[in-house]
Amino acid sequence: MNFLARYFSNLYAALAVPARLSREHAGLLRMLLRRDLVNRSSGTLLGRAWPLIQAGLQVVGFWFLFDVIYGMREVRGASFLEYLLSGLLPWLCLTEVLTRGSGMFREFSSLYRRSPFPVEILPVVIMLVPGIVYTAVYALVCLFTYGAPSALASLLVMPLLLLWLLPFTYLFSVLGVFVRDFTQALPILLMFMMYATPILYAADMVPEAMEPLLWLNPFADLMRCIHALVELQPLPLRSVCRLWGLWFLLLGPSWVLYRRSLPHIREVL
Repeated sequence: MNFLARYFSNLYAALAVPARLSREHAGLLRMLLRRDLVNRSSGTLLGRAWPLIQAGLQVVGFWFLFDVIYGMREVRGASFLEYLLSGLLPWLCLTEVLTRGSGMFREFSSLYRRSPFPVEILPVVIMLVPGIVYTAVYALVCLFTYGAPSALASLLVMPLLLLWLLPFTYLFSVLGVFVRDFTQALPILLMFMMYATPILYAADMVPEAMEPLLWLNPFADLMRCIHALVELQPLPLRSVCRLWGLWFLLLGPSWVLYRRSLPHIREVL
């Protein structure tokens, strides 16, 4: 019982502490978000529009590759491009959050090494800008491909995705400090996982001998749930249980590791 009490206490703290500190330090949070946007677009003519433009250009690039060059609409039917984009944009958001999360402490080290700083809000900072940008682009893409009801449903996808990524952000930020090779290997690992997940292809295109790998891949469950949401289909119950079961198992331990590592992170950096 003591173990369960501590576990649920850590689960609550992993969600409540960043939320409380974000509310208490709302001015600091806004300043960090503005700093993030300025760093992305400083000295450019289009300024803060660039994050939206970059996400939009990624959509155009994949449309050109798969629809114009490979002609996948003719091979797989009219819905393939919609299927591709409805999974690809959440994946791009996921990749940006996890990649930045692995270098989070080094990116913000100049801020928290010199003065008292609520380090627990850093995961919120690195999630908010990609979340806002990709939510806007995703809603527009779903509006033009599936229609208004799907565009409204798509507004749930990114917040739920960011919530699901929270334990990975805690864990990867610590690994990025103490395992220097992890930050270098993560983009390669995420690229491999993208190829192993039905994003650029439909699940029924996977050879039968490789289908068990989809069962072992939590990102495959993630894509099933995302497609079900934007296509207004019933959510696959098994995938939902597996996704949030993994989240439940990881969130408490990753939060404890994050909090206990903070004094040592300051020493390392």
